[in-house]
Amino acid sequence: MTGQTRRALLAALPASLAMPAPLRAQTVNRDVRLVVGFAAGGSVDALARIVAQQLPPIIGRNAVVENRTGAGGFVGLQTVANSAPDGHVLAVASGFNLAVSPVLPGATMPINPDTELVPIGGLGRGAMVLVARPDAPFRTMAEFIAYAKRPGANTTCGHGGAGSSPHLMAARMAQLAGITLEYVAYRGGAPALLDLIASRFDVYFALLPEALQHIRNGAMRPLAVATAEPHPTLPDVPLMKDTLPGMVGGSWWGLSGPKGLPPEWVAFWSGTMRRVLEMPSVRQRLTEGLIDQSDPSTAAFQAEIASERRIWDEVIRKAGIRVSE
Repeated sequence: MTGQTRRALLAALPASLAMPAPLRAQTVNRDVRLVVGFAAGGSVDALARIVAQQLPPIIGRNAVVENRTGAGGFVGLQTVANSAPDGHVLAVASGFNLAVSPVLPGATMPINPDTELVPIGGLGRGAMVLVARPDAPFRTMAEFIAYAKRPGANTTCGHGGAGSSPHLMAARMAQLAGITLEYVAYRGGAPALLDLIASRFDVYFALLPEALQHIRNGAMRPLAVATAEPHPTLPDVPLMKDTLPGMVGGSWWGLSGPKGLPPEWVAFWSGTMRRVLEMPSVRQRLTEGLIDQSDPSTAAFQAEIASERRIWDEVIRKAGIRVSE
């Protein structure tokens, strides 16, 4: 086909087929609320505030971060689900709420995130690292697995509550490695880390921000990071997937809106988040906050929710995990 013929054929096509339609800007006519279901000061709150600070020059209005805590993040999601789908009230939602809670028996869910929320795009993720007590007789993942498989082993693993991310990560690791763990439950990560430092149990899956200081001062020993690529903060710590293929996971967060949010608003906010996350100053602040960037496209976010749902549903069923009141 000659270039002239190709141009003639394209000219004969309807305009809507000959070229992609430009993304139509939506009208933001009042301040935007970014609802966070967790208390101020944590990684997800920091992520929301970094994003919110960049929005006014783009949308022409302020973006206000609103912390609505309770029910493991679901109070905030319920606030958004009950809002008008006009693009002005959005949730910075955790992957745990969107992907894991619906398949976690006993989880408190005042709303169904599958039917009452609309996924918009990913924002960021937090790396998890498997850390060991400072006097542990193992220094690598392979040595830890061998330690857990020794005759009469009583290998202990702390976690921040039944069904928490550290609990689920540990259960998945145990299944992939073919080991048995005795779990020690705590009311959150902070007391668990203190007891790990005191050598009251063997290992714990920690978010990198909460463990980094203790790793650097030698109070606990990093065995492996559960990231897909070497983490720049701990470049010398091996990847867990190199010993246990497929063992990748951590906390992740994205933007969601209320059900009925028009596709134009979904596209607008996904595109806007891409602009924000590509800013060098934002990249630097996320790196400083130990937050890794996610793909803000809606398709990638939906695929991640579906993939994580399949993985954790299988882990939960095999381990018989249930949240009890």
